[in-house]
Amino acid sequence: MNRLLLSAALLTVVVFAHAQKYTLNGVEHETQIVPVVVSNFNGQTLSVAPKGKNKTVTLIRTSFSTPMDDYNALARPELKLGNIIGHPTLGWDDTDYRIPDIVPEFYDDRWVLNDVFYDGDYPVAIYGRAPGTEPLPWGESEKDISRRGRYPHLIMLVDSTKEVKKVYNTSQMTFPPKNRASDIDRQSVDWAVVKDGILYFSISGLMGFDKGQNAYVVAIDTATDKTLWVSKPNTCNTKNFLILDNSIICGFGDSGKPDFINVLNRFTGVQKQQLWVANAPNWLAIGSDGRLYVSLYNTHVAFKIVR
Repeated sequence: MNRLLLSAALLTVVVFAHAQKYTLNGVEHETQIVPVVVSNFNGQTLSVAPKGKNKTVTLIRTSFSTPMDDYNALARPELKLGNIIGHPTLGWDDTDYRIPDIVPEFYDDRWVLNDVFYDGDYPVAIYGRAPGTEPLPWGESEKDISRRGRYPHLIMLVDSTKEVKKVYNTSQMTFPPKNRASDIDRQSVDWAVVKDGILYFSISGLMGFDKGQNAYVVAIDTATDKTLWVSKPNTCNTKNFLILDNSIICGFGDSGKPDFINVLNRFTGVQKQQLWVANAPNWLAIGSDGRLYVSLYNTHVAFKIVR
């Protein structure tokens, strides 16, 4: 069974796309919205990689003693995570909120920009619900704290070579029950990158909400809108993942469960390596020395990358 047929047999993707327009800086832009619905969250990966794409990187644990906490990890000049634009990823305020000229802050009157990632072939923006204006118990509202979109479910491909921007709506990927309006807040897109025409994104949420079917990576062919694979659940809930050669490097951690760094084949979604870490991993970055650095819940680890 070839790759395309296997994908179609295992996964269901709804591609009843419709158009949506918005105006940015006085110019009207058109988008094509593609709802993404995956029928099986247990992890449906591809068994065979394209020729020459099977080998992935190998991680070897090393010693690393320089203090590095979660919020300042990405500010270290020797670490190169990628050019993240939009919400300042190092904190929860908007002191250096910057939006690229080609990205709308608001979309379809219901979606508000959460982040823009430049870590792939072109920018990818994610949008969530508008922050609430009702005062929280301590007096501030969600919007007072940050104007970012909450629990992003919308992924916009900001390819400047395309007249029509493509938008993937992942809100139907949340698990039932459907009768609770707040259920859409239970899962959200954490990171999204387009590499070689494939959209990779990670989605995670509250561990107890969806019977363990959570924290996974999805690959979609942006030319056909077909879902190529879905990783196994409990694979990726780090705040970012890294694409390196044929590999996706990510991590998973949660209270009461073992914490790991995982290496996936980016063409199949198959897990090729898993390394235990002491605490839940948060951010991953590659240093100028070529090593992988991972900030954990209350410490940090480093790995040599063998390519």
